[in-house]
Amino acid sequence: MMLASIAGLLAGAAQAECVMNRAAVLPITLWQNKLFVPVTVNGVAERFFVDTGAAVTTLSDSLANALNIPRDFDHTIDMFGVAGRESHLYIGEVDSINVGGLEVKKQSFPVAAFGSFMLADGHSHADGLIGADILSHFDVDIDIPHRQIALWRVQGCSVVKPDWQGDASSVPMQIAPSHNITVPVRIDGAMLDLMLDTGAGDLLLSTRAAARAGATPEVLEESRQSTGFGVNDRSYPVWLHVFRRVEVGTQVYGDVRGVVVNRGRYMDQGDGLLGVEFLKRGRVWISYSTSTFFTEAGR
Repeated sequence: MMLASIAGLLAGAAQAECVMNRAAVLPITLWQNKLFVPVTVNGVAERFFVDTGAAVTTLSDSLANALNIPRDFDHTIDMFGVAGRESHLYIGEVDSINVGGLEVKKQSFPVAAFGSFMLADGHSHADGLIGADILSHFDVDIDIPHRQIALWRVQGCSVVKPDWQGDASSVPMQIAPSHNITVPVRIDGAMLDLMLDTGAGDLLLSTRAAARAGATPEVLEESRQSTGFGVNDRSYPVWLHVFRRVEVGTQVYGDVRGVVVNRGRYMDQGDGLLGVEFLKRGRVWISYSTSTFFTEAGR
């Protein structure tokens, strides 16, 4: 879903001069590998998690009920997760959503059930998620070690340099029409295309991609099995496996915990997901404006 009014957040037409302005800084609450940030919906303070893997910003059913937001039962939207197809009801028009002082007005969003997280500040659930329909209008600087996310307006730049003190390593990324992003990652010698998904907790690979990286069905038989949960709390079986060497550009990471799932429609355009467990290892910059993914060197 494209939010037409989001374009109004951007300051005028693109200029020939490269201009980068930090539009907002959001404090992160990291809980159960979700990046929770403060959001205001219809004037009420809530907690959403940042989900680059979700095409559309989504509200929880508990939030819709608490704010008495009417739902449109005549129309639905199909969304896909690791657990398979999910169908969400559209809700009525939300007066406003404010993210770090950036306001989107009079928009309709889907509503879905979210699991419980029991945040330290007393929240017992996710109030919703911020999807790529909003995030893709910015460059996104995710700094989990320092618990913050910065949104940058970037205009007229063919090349960007993250606003970091240290050096950065970069790789090109692919941006789908849904604004989902895929980056090349080498795992135990296998070159894979992984979706950058801050809504996923772990490095997640399909069984086919895992086999290319050495985690064959025979190896997985010796791995610990568990259960994953998607939107609407739908469960799916997983295998837990430690990958010895993960390379993103010139950056090398050792002993990265991964989750292996049966290949589903959700991963038809890639080999898996690069989730928060990996992102916790250092700072990253998602440049939607130049289709480039940066990792902080030396981390």
